[in-house]
Amino acid sequence: MDLLRLAILPLSATLMGALGCSSPATVVDCVQNPELCGPGGDCDPETRQCRRKSGTPCTSSEQCVVSDRPVCNGAVCVACDVLPSPDAADEACQRKNQKDIAACIRSGARKGSCGECRIDAHCTGGILPICDGASFSCRACQKHSECSESQVCNLGGGLVDIPDIKLGQCVPKSKVVFVDADRCPRGGPAATGDSDRPFCEIRDALGKTDFVVVRPRTSGLYTGISVSDGRRTTIVGPGRDATSPAQLASLSVSGSQTALVVSDVTVRGDVSGILCGKDGNLWVLRSIVQNGSVGIDAQGCNRLVVEQSSILGNRSVGLRIGSQTKQYRVVNSVANGNGQSTGGHGVAIAAGTSGLFAYNTLLNNGEKGVDGGAIRCETGGTTTRSIASSIIVQNAMSAKVDGSGQPLGSQFVGDCRLTRIVVGIDGTVVVPPSEGLIRAIPDLDQSLRLLNTPNNRMYVIDKGATEESVRNDHFGGLRPKGDGYDLGAHELR
Repeated sequence: MDLLRLAILPLSATLMGALGCSSPATVVDCVQNPELCGPGGDCDPETRQCRRKSGTPCTSSEQCVVSDRPVCNGAVCVACDVLPSPDAADEACQRKNQKDIAACIRSGARKGSCGECRIDAHCTGGILPICDGASFSCRACQKHSECSESQVCNLGGGLVDIPDIKLGQCVPKSKVVFVDADRCPRGGPAATGDSDRPFCEIRDALGKTDFVVVRPRTSGLYTGISVSDGRRTTIVGPGRDATSPAQLASLSVSGSQTALVVSDVTVRGDVSGILCGKDGNLWVLRSIVQNGSVGIDAQGCNRLVVEQSSILGNRSVGLRIGSQTKQYRVVNSVANGNGQSTGGHGVAIAAGTSGLFAYNTLLNNGEKGVDGGAIRCETGGTTTRSIASSIIVQNAMSAKVDGSGQPLGSQFVGDCRLTRIVVGIDGTVVVPPSEGLIRAIPDLDQSLRLLNTPNNRMYVIDKGATEESVRNDHFGGLRPKGDGYDLGAHELR
C-alpha cells in the first residue's frame, strides 16, 4: 500500500498544478510521459508540460490556451464570439493579459479567436493606427480617409514635415483646419476651422495651423491662392482619384522660405495651373493639374517636387522647368494630352537646371506633326539633365523619313540624356551618353497601367535603373516588386 501511494503522489501533484490548484511546483516532461496529463489536459509540445484542454473547467481567460476557444466563460474555455456583445468579447480577450491582444475576431477564418484589434481604437500609441479588417492586426494608414479625425495620413513624398509623425501615421486633429464650402456657417457663429464649423474658402484657413483639409464642393472651384509669406502651407484633399475630388483654381508660391504643398487635389487653371516663382518651394503630390495654358510652371523654384501626379490636357505646356529653378524631382507621374495647340509640348526643361526625372509615362503630348512633342530640353548649360526609366510613346513628331522609309522625326528636342526609355516609333539617334532606347510599343490599359503581356515582360518589366529614393509607383504600389524596377509610372510585378 505504501509503495502504491508513492507512485500516485507525483501524478496527483502534476494534475493539481495543471488544473490551477495550489501545490508544490512539479516539473514533468509530458512528451516522454503523455499519460501524466490525464483526461483533463493535453501536452504542450513546446513547453513539454501539461496544459488544460478546451472545454475543461477554468477560472480565468489566461488559462485558455487553445486559439479557437480563448476565453473563460462559466468556468469553460469558449470561442470569444459566443459572448453576448462585441464589447464583452473584447474585454474577455483583454483579460488574457497578452501582448498585442485587444479584441475578439468576429468574422473570417479566425472567427471566435482573440486578435490585435477589431476597430481602430484598439490600435493605440499612433505608430500603426489602422485596424486591418482582413488580418485584424494594426497597420499603417494607406489613405487620408482612414484617419477619421484629421483626414490626413502621412503618405510620404514630403507631405508631412513634422519629425514625430512617421510614414503611415495619422496627423493629429489639432494640426488641421477644415474647408468645406457646402457646410461652412453662413450666418450665426463664425467658422473656426473645426470639422463641424469649417471655413468656406482656403484663403480663410491660411496661417491657422499646419494642414488645410479641403472637402469636395458640389459646384464650382475653390478660389485660388497665392502664398509668399515665408511659411509652409499644406493643402490636402480626399484623393487624386476620388469620385468627388476637391477642385481648386490656380495656385502660386514665391519668396524665400515659402513652401506650398498640394496633395490629393485637382487644380484647374485658366493660365497656369500652379506657378512656382522666384525662390518658392513647391510640392505637387498625388494630384491632377489640368486644362490650363501651362499645367505646372516652375520658372524660378528653389525646389520643385512632382510625385504620383497627373498633368492632363493643358493647352500649351504640361510641365515647364525654367532656368532659374535650382532643383527638381519629377517621378511616378503621368503627362497625357498636353501641348496640342500651336507650338505646344508635354515637358520643357531649361539649360542650367538639375534634378531627377524618372519613372514617368508621357503619352499623346505636343502639336501634331512637329518634333519635340514629348520633351524639349534647352541646349547648353553645364549640367546634365537625364530622362530615365520612363515610357514616352505616341507623342508628336514630324513625319520625316530617310531614303529607306525609316522615321527621322523625334518626340525629343535638345540635349537631355536619355537612359532606359521606351520610345516606340521614334527617329532619335542614340548618341552617348544616351543609352538603352527601346523601340517598342508597351501594352497599357486605359489608366496607363502595364498589362502582363509577353511584350511588356521583354521590354518594360524589371528594365529600369535602381533608384533607392523611389519606393512607390503612381498608383501607390511598392517599387520594386520583382528583380528590378519597371519602366514608366506603374510597377506591375
